Amino acid sequence: MRFTGERGPGRVARFVDDDGVNLRRPVSSRVLAGVFAALPAGGLGPLVSLQFTAGGSVSGRLCTGLISLIALFMAASFLSYALQRFQVDVDRDGWRVRIGRYRRDLRWAEISAVVIENRERGRRQMAPALYLVPDPGVNLDVPSGLRATVDGRPAVRLFDLDEPKIEERQFVRDLVGLAGDRLEVRVHRLNVMLPSEDARQRLNGGKALPAFPPGAEGVRTQRWLNRRRFLLFVGWYLFVVVPALLLTGFTAELHELLGAVVAVLGLLAVVAAYAQFVTLFSDATNLVDTKVAIAGTELVRVIGDRTFRDDMHGGTIVVLPPGAKRGYGRAWLLGVPYAVALLGDPRTGRLRHHDDLRALSAVLGESPHETDRAAARDIDSLALQSQVGDSTEPDGAENARLWMSLTKAGRILAWAVVLGSVLLTGGWLLESTHHLGDAVLLIGVPLVAVWALYALYRILELLGAAWDAVRKNH
Repeated sequence: MRFTGERGPGRVARFVDDDGVNLRRPVSSRVLAGVFAALPAGGLGPLVSLQFTAGGSVSGRLCTGLISLIALFMAASFLSYALQRFQVDVDRDGWRVRIGRYRRDLRWAEISAVVIENRERGRRQMAPALYLVPDPGVNLDVPSGLRATVDGRPAVRLFDLDEPKIEERQFVRDLVGLAGDRLEVRVHRLNVMLPSEDARQRLNGGKALPAFPPGAEGVRTQRWLNRRRFLLFVGWYLFVVVPALLLTGFTAELHELLGAVVAVLGLLAVVAAYAQFVTLFSDATNLVDTKVAIAGTELVRVIGDRTFRDDMHGGTIVVLPPGAKRGYGRAWLLGVPYAVALLGDPRTGRLRHHDDLRALSAVLGESPHETDRAAARDIDSLALQSQVGDSTEPDGAENARLWMSLTKAGRILAWAVVLGSVLLTGGWLLESTHHLGDAVLLIGVPLVAVWALYALYRILELLGAAWDAVRKNH
């Protein structure tokens, strides 16, 4: 048996032998979950003792009770994750599934199809999931949490592909070799994971466009966008957050009710300013991460776990020159009319490969609407200007991703400064008001918890990028 998966932080160990694939949740993630379960559980004792402290106010006991319930819920959630078993083995004989309380061995003769398709998870969020569809008459005894239907047939949803953090490229290839014709891949961003163009076309019926900007160039563009977003974040903190906190403190010293009104208005102003300015480059960053495919007359986009479809024969397609939309730098854009795909690099202005541009214009040129055909002519003119060049730089891609993860980890400190300012203001108000200071500090407690989880996520992402860079360079 040889290890072919990634053993970086937060990933499932994946082993491949001559006959199959074995997925396991690493012990480190379970231990980490146990530690996080112990932290809130350890604070329950002091919180409960405060409930019985003589002289405590009714409001204070209610707040302590609420915090105790939240701590108990968090401890139970982390403990449940730490104790939950995850084991999926696939070989020439079939599947061996051990997920939570579900235990089942399935032979290939009992399985009609293995399907990877998006499922709705939350509001407007789609996640690719792995389903096993049994042959008619086969009872899988599936618990309610794993029951599903695929094309009206009963099925078992084993897991979302982002839950075990598997290496999707190799995992799909392994399934192709084991499942054969039973495998149905219905997610366009996994279209490119299949071994041949013929197989991709047969299973998905679309043309996948390569990522743009490609390789390390895309990472450098993301870093370029992140630096500009950081400057906006600093301006937002200095010119919106700090004045709002100071104004709240000074007005609260005059009258507590006036301070509360100013605090609410200041919160609205802070949120509105963040949404208006700090997120200015977020859409461009999302488009750099977007996987694009042409499926018939539709442009299919995958951003993270979400999938969007836009009709390229709907009479709404436009080509936007650099500067037409704020936050996209020097990039040419494909819009509907809002931007849906990058035709150029926001950092350098470099255009997509002419083959990709001509694939888009070929579909748009057959539209019955003149607006779409005009967009096709604009794209054809861009294709003439596009220069073929290899900027993927595979040897430097992993190092570039490591540097980008390091800069993103710096957001931990940035948000710590904002959170610290809020807590300092709460301490200031605690001395000059009866209730407003308590309210600010009470709000600060869940914010600290959210910040801690965010910091953990960024640190694990950084360690994962460091592991990838070391593995790539050695």
